[in-house]
Amino acid sequence: MEDETSSSEPLLARVEAQCSTPNGNGFHAIDEHNNVEEEEAKSGFLKTLFNAVNILCGVGLLATPYAAAQMGWASLLLLVVLGLMFLYTAKLLGRCMADASWILTYPDIGEHAFGRRGRLLISIMLYSELYITAVDFLIMEGQNLSAIAPAFVPFGGALGSARQAWVIIAALIMLPTVYFRNMGLLAYLSAAGVLTSLSLTCLVGTIAAEHGFEHTELPFLKPRGLPLAIGLLSFNYGGHSVFPSLYTSMKNPRQYFRVLDWTFAIVIALYATMTVLGYLAYGETVQDNITLTAQERDPHAISTHIASWVTIVLPFAKYALLMMPIAAAIEEKVPATTTRSASYAKLLSSEAGKRSWRDKAQALTTSLAIRTALVASTVAVALSVPQFAYVTALGGALFGLTVCVCIPAVAFLKITRGKIGRVEQAFALCMAVIGAALSLIGTIQAVLKIVAGAV
Repeated sequence: MEDETSSSEPLLARVEAQCSTPNGNGFHAIDEHNNVEEEEAKSGFLKTLFNAVNILCGVGLLATPYAAAQMGWASLLLLVVLGLMFLYTAKLLGRCMADASWILTYPDIGEHAFGRRGRLLISIMLYSELYITAVDFLIMEGQNLSAIAPAFVPFGGALGSARQAWVIIAALIMLPTVYFRNMGLLAYLSAAGVLTSLSLTCLVGTIAAEHGFEHTELPFLKPRGLPLAIGLLSFNYGGHSVFPSLYTSMKNPRQYFRVLDWTFAIVIALYATMTVLGYLAYGETVQDNITLTAQERDPHAISTHIASWVTIVLPFAKYALLMMPIAAAIEEKVPATTTRSASYAKLLSSEAGKRSWRDKAQALTTSLAIRTALVASTVAVALSVPQFAYVTALGGALFGLTVCVCIPAVAFLKITRGKIGRVEQAFALCMAVIGAALSLIGTIQAVLKIVAGAV
């Protein structure tokens, strides 16, 4: 952590593995030195609010008009209902943290509620969520860049179509950033999420105004589009993995709940605005990534160029932040060949001063290999599943609803057993059941769409 609290803190919480040491269970926990620094650099209400909004402002914004085109205007109601569900369970995480002072992260909550298996399950779910978002970034890069340069087929087509070639090239450009062990700069760059989301919404509004808001006949409800919309809209609210870090970083943790109220009010309004403006601009023909529709309909408009390049540049800063926790977790579990008492991660740390240069070189080589293999795997998935909307929907339904609705509700019930009334117990249980049902519906639909698209 830095000496002063910055807007990058929640993003850096996702890469806490780089500044942590293994605890007795073999999982990551913030070390004592970092606790001291964090105590000296607490966040106030406004800074925490900015950080929280930034967490929830992501690429899912681009697909909200597509969700409306699939489901109808009722998607706005679903957007609000899901937002309120995610808001409630985010508050449950804060109440879980208040139950034990040693809880610092989401996996800590899992261990407190369910033991080591709970920590392991939540860690796997969180890493999977980060992984699928990284895949989404590559798919988006391939779509946007190939729309700008559709004739780009290098090496005589050896890299495949223009979209496939751009996915590979984008991954190669991002690869060196995944090797970084200090992610501070990239975290600052990715903190532009709020401004990016606001600018994209304003640009789409400009396009809609130029078109005269001509698409107004969308039906209220198209039932067949409900399952896909569940996943797409749930993807927008998946910030619960970082909310515990917000709680611990606040000067007054009691303000955590008021921060969440303002955060979700702002984010729901932003996503609803993009949904309405995007549909009014392009109607039911809007694509899963609205910038693609803008490039198709208004290729020479200044607003289109700006929107396209904003969505192209942002993933280059965020991709490494998503991959680093996964790489760090793998490195922590891989024993060094020359010294079985230490992992490769330990050999690369500052504590490895007495290790031989051969051990360190071997650790570095293996680290590079692990991170390269991770990037290559995301490329393979992005090439085999090129549908941005379907991957986004899968991430929202399978991981978003599970990690952000079901698990917090069940963990809260387990931790507060005998401490809360029956009405509150029943409400939390209903939230877990509804979240599980929505997750199942959305996941099945997303998987069916992905399979159908791959055939």
